[in-house]
Amino acid sequence: MRILFPNMMKWLGRAGTKLHARLAEEIRSVVRSNDGSITMRGMEEMPLMKSVVYEALRIEPPVSLQFGRAKRDLIIESHDAAFEVKEGEMLFGFQPFATKDPKIFTQAEEFVADRFMGEGEKMLEHVLWSNGPETEEPTLGNKQCAGKDFVVLVSRLFVVELFLRYDSFEIEVGTSPLGAAVTVTSLRRASF
Repeated sequence: MRILFPNMMKWLGRAGTKLHARLAEEIRSVVRSNDGSITMRGMEEMPLMKSVVYEALRIEPPVSLQFGRAKRDLIIESHDAAFEVKEGEMLFGFQPFATKDPKIFTQAEEFVADRFMGEGEKMLEHVLWSNGPETEEPTLGNKQCAGKDFVVLVSRLFVVELFLRYDSFEIEVGTSPLGAAVTVTSLRRASF
């Protein structure tokens, strides 16, 4: 969370007031229709908020480095090559190579808030921040993050709570040993 939340703030802050207004409207409208309560079902009715969370996880995975030993002989394929891996060999991956692949994602290096809305939801299979596709579940047989669903849930709650309280905010971004160091320079309280 110490890496995730500052990164989420960084991408939301950089996205600007137009996105903030859209998020505030969507979130507040759904919460109002649920008698002022934040519910799991309500959050599922917030496509822009969900897309923003997945886009932040895509563009800057909270755990960018992955490694493990091959459990069996396998062939790993890229767009234009195949690599033979023998059982027991060490594998290392840098998530952003996959999550920012321009052959998969248009504007791969840019934060596109509505990337995963509507038809874009099909692209979630290429969101690999959890060491596996977002559309798959962690199991004992794979190395996908067991806390994947929890991370998505608390990220959604973070965005919802932020835009229930504030219309918009401005930030300054620096660096820290754990990633982004975000300083909030301006907050505009909720006006509607």
